Amino acid sequence: MQRITAYLSSLLLSRRDDGYSTETVIITAALVGAAAVLVGAIGTRVDLEAAEILGG
Repeated sequence: MQRITAYLSSLLLSRRDDGYSTETVIITAALVGAAAVLVGAIGTRVDLEAAEILGG
């Protein structure tokens, strides 16, 4: 048990660089969110136009 605790502590305290900075993750999440909103807006517009064409 002491070995496992020591191993987990060393992982927690080690400062390995995983390659992704916090800023990169935040910017990527913001871009994905903006893309999702844009896709939703385009989909809504297409649905409205289709309903107008089919209903008119």
